Amino acid sequence: MKRRAINELITWKNSNSSKPFLLTGAKGVGKTYLAYDFAKAFFERIFYVNFERETGAANVFHSGDIAGNTNRILTYFAIDRDSLPESRILLLDEITIDSNIVKALIILKDSGIFPYIISISSTPVALEIKNNFYHKSIYPMEFDEFLLATGNEWYIEAIINHYEANKKIPEIVHKELLALQQIYMQIGGMPGIINEYLSLSSLVNVSEQHCLLIGSYHDYILKDNFESDALRMNQVFDSLALQLMKENKKFQYKLIRKGTTNSMYKEAIQNLVERNYIIQCNKIILEQLQGPKNTYKAIEIIKDEVNTNFKLYLPDTGLLYTKMVEEKGINFGKNIQKALLENYVAQSLHSKGYQLQFWESDSMAKVDFIVIKDKELIPLEIYNSDNTRSKSISVLKQRCDFPYSIKISSKNFEYTNQIKYVPYYAVFCLL
Repeated sequence: MKRRAINELITWKNSNSSKPFLLTGAKGVGKTYLAYDFAKAFFERIFYVNFERETGAANVFHSGDIAGNTNRILTYFAIDRDSLPESRILLLDEITIDSNIVKALIILKDSGIFPYIISISSTPVALEIKNNFYHKSIYPMEFDEFLLATGNEWYIEAIINHYEANKKIPEIVHKELLALQQIYMQIGGMPGIINEYLSLSSLVNVSEQHCLLIGSYHDYILKDNFESDALRMNQVFDSLALQLMKENKKFQYKLIRKGTTNSMYKEAIQNLVERNYIIQCNKIILEQLQGPKNTYKAIEIIKDEVNTNFKLYLPDTGLLYTKMVEEKGINFGKNIQKALLENYVAQSLHSKGYQLQFWESDSMAKVDFIVIKDKELIPLEIYNSDNTRSKSISVLKQRCDFPYSIKISSKNFEYTNQIKYVPYYAVFCLL
């Protein structure tokens, strides 16, 4: 189950970097699988420690005397002194990163015992800590990685070529890819759940796996936070399916419980965002879209205490699909179908590092996402079918300048009138 992120691990290995590698991301995104897959390909001996299960290991790595304690490290891992250091790698799973552990890992790496160290963390890591590592955030697998995992990799090059050329893909291939994308929407991009689908050649157990993962999110929220904070975080998380099933998909506190306010839940939302359990998309105001061309890079999102107009998405569309089935059964209406597609696009854009924003004009016009690329503003609209008629882009064009817009639908590739038409299965190519 190859991940694109493995290329960065290879680059790190070949660069002889003085920094250890750090993989971060939510539970279930495949951090451990990626690290182990890389280690198996390039190293003879793999030393693996899971700090959740081996609590005593924390004392070894938080000790301040690691530089003078080579024998203790060698004994702990039962390392043969005569083995080549370059042939081994150390994987530290679910490690809590702080300044002491950073110091310990750098000393350990410099000592030559473990020239290659990969740390894996599901908890938030401060920026000043990340700077001591070669860092990579891991997200659920996108559709192209799903195609690779399911033995359909030959489609990927065809999708990319037609996306770049704005040239229609053969209709039979177009329909095949739409069907595969619908399967992906139900499964999502969590590697363990994709593997379950492949093992059984069936979707029968996918929803159960989603529920187990969601349950683990609840458990980790409870474990890592005060009870009152954890309650609010879980309430926000559990409300998202209902939030997105509405026609107006902006977050409404009243769906948690009557009388709640932004001040009561803004910290819970921020904590969930930092843990990659949710994706936030803020409303952008008209003043931010006006001004000289090529100034959009300077746009700043309104701070949470001012901007209470935002949408929240789940980190994986498969999780959302299962939660919506629990709420409404399998007969999805247009609002639910649109919500799944929005979540699918949000998930992809977020994994590429884009800051998500949306725009609306007095309920007369709405643009699902606006992103900034190369100092240019790019609007994206999403449709339930191949009917892509809308006045929203025209309304936005009257207020600000942009080189082109993107319409995502079941329609084949096309480019006309400064509109790039992108089918659902090519979302991984966006921007």
